[in-house]
Amino acid sequence: MRATIIRLLPCLLLALLALPARAQDIFQEGKPITLELMNGDKISGILESADSSKLIILHDILGRLEIPRAAVKPTAPPEPVKPVEPWSGSFDLSLNGSEGNTDTQIFRTELDIKHDVADSVDNFIALFRRSMTDDDATEEKFFTQLRHEWKMPDSKWRPFVQGSYEKNQFTDYDSLTAVAGGAAYQFMDGPVHKLQGRIGGGLSHKSGNDDPDADKNTVEALVGGDWAWQINEISKFFLYTDVYPAINPSGGFRSISRVSYETKVDPSSPWFVKAGVDLFHDSNAGEGSDKNDWNYYLGLGRSF
Repeated sequence: MRATIIRLLPCLLLALLALPARAQDIFQEGKPITLELMNGDKISGILESADSSKLIILHDILGRLEIPRAAVKPTAPPEPVKPVEPWSGSFDLSLNGSEGNTDTQIFRTELDIKHDVADSVDNFIALFRRSMTDDDATEEKFFTQLRHEWKMPDSKWRPFVQGSYEKNQFTDYDSLTAVAGGAAYQFMDGPVHKLQGRIGGGLSHKSGNDDPDADKNTVEALVGGDWAWQINEISKFFLYTDVYPAINPSGGFRSISRVSYETKVDPSSPWFVKAGVDLFHDSNAGEGSDKNDWNYYLGLGRSF
C-alpha cells in the first residue's frame, strides 16, 4: 500500500501543478465562444473541450472542429474591474506675510471631502483663516458646511439638506449657525464640466451679545450653485456661491462665494498649486462691521 502511494505521488503533484494553469485559461468549456484565427477568419460555436494544444468547437454548420491553439490569435484576459473609490478630497494651505515697520502674517487652510455613492453624495468643507499684525490677531474665522444630496433614478433633480457653522472673532456676533434644504438640479455632469443649481430655504441663528439681532432666528430663502471645469489634464477651475435672502424678518441677505484655480505640479502628482478668493457677505453684519469679508490666497495643496 505504501509503495502504491509513493508511486502515485508524482502523478498527484503533476495534477496539482496543472490546476492553476487550467484555472487561468480564458476558454471555458461548454460556453459559446468566438475565435479569431491568425489569418483573420472568425469561428463561432460551443467550446466542447480545451487543452494545451487544441480547441474543439461545435459549429452549427461545420460540425465538430478541431483547431490548433497555434492557429488562434492570442486574446488578452479581461482586466479586473477596479472598484470605484467613493471618497475623494483635497487639503490646501497658504501662508503670506511681511516684515518691516509692521509685521503681518496671514494663514489659511481648507479641507474638502466628497463621498459619492450610487444613491447619494455628501460634500464637506472646513476652512480656517487667521491674520496677525505685530503679534496681535486682527482676523480669525472658521467656517464648516456639510451638504447631503439624494440621487433620484433617471432624474437630474436631487433633494438636499445642509448645515453650516461660522465663527468670526471680529464681528458683532460670535457665531452663525444655519440649516437649509431644497432641491438641486444637475445641468451638466460630465468629465469636463459639472454645473449644479440649488433652490430652497432654511433658518439661521446668530449668537453673541453686541449685535441686537443676535440670539434671534432668521427665516431665509436659498439660491445658489456651483461649477467645476476640468480645463486640461492638470488644471481645473471651481466656482461656488450660495445667496440667502432674509424672509422673516425681511430685508437684507447674506452670501458665501468661493472661486479657485488649481494646477497640478505634475500630471501624476497629487500635489497642486491653488489660487483663490473667498467672499462672505452679510448686509446685516452689525454696526462697525464691514459687510464684505474678502480673502485672497495662493498656496499649496494635496488631493486624496
